[in-house]
Amino acid sequence: MIVVIRPSDIFKLKLKSFLLAALTVAYAVMWVGGLGHYGLYGGPPLNAPWAASVFLTLAGLLVLATSRGSDLIRLLAAALLGFVAEIIGVRFGFIFSPYRYTDVLQPQFLGAPLVMLSAWMVLVSYCGQMVGNLNLPRLIEGALAALWMTAIDLVIDPLAANQLGYWRWARSGAYYGIPMQNFIGWFVVSLMIFSLFSRKAPKIPYEMWVWQKNRAARYVGLSIVLFFTAIALSHGLVLAGVIGLGLCLAHLALDRSLRVMVLGQTAPRA
Repeated sequence: MIVVIRPSDIFKLKLKSFLLAALTVAYAVMWVGGLGHYGLYGGPPLNAPWAASVFLTLAGLLVLATSRGSDLIRLLAAALLGFVAEIIGVRFGFIFSPYRYTDVLQPQFLGAPLVMLSAWMVLVSYCGQMVGNLNLPRLIEGALAALWMTAIDLVIDPLAANQLGYWRWARSGAYYGIPMQNFIGWFVVSLMIFSLFSRKAPKIPYEMWVWQKNRAARYVGLSIVLFFTAIALSHGLVLAGVIGLGLCLAHLALDRSLRVMVLGQTAPRA
């Protein structure tokens, strides 16, 4: 069988590779610049409030560009469900406790920044990638992924609601001024998303409900955790920083165990 590769196919592959490389470089520059400036000066480079939205958008585009097939459908659904939860939370306040977004993250729709679509997608992809191929019972897998999402929020929220000024809470709570209802809401919404993805429909192949391995999505997720962990420690938010370091160590340990499992499955038998 002779496979004919057309010049247009080669051009598309080269264009895709170029765009992916450009996204990666742009994200890396924003990550390094943002980390340095937030850590040293407590704000975005050149006092540019748009930097946070661009940073999160680039992260989402990287995840989308490296995802395939059923994962794309799941990520778009997760982004939409998470964004709807944000709108309900802002308008009615009963999911995460009453809060409002400031003008830092723009543009906004019904009081919620559109970039939160990207944020939910990146975190769902990351947590799904980390726990979605452990061969755990589906309910346990969904609960573990939701717990990981909630732990990440324990790192991000103290900064986002205080030093970074992304949003403000109407009522103060015990954890860096954040109401406990927020973390309960995060867990419940995340659990609903992962449970939806874990339900195997009768006529849909099992492979459609398993996360496809995406190293780039795992690296982007880890970089987000590292970003907020470093800034938290630089601002003296010790507990949030320690939780972030714990998540990074858990990532490394789980990543290593997954590689060992794959090597064990592919190693030739004597």
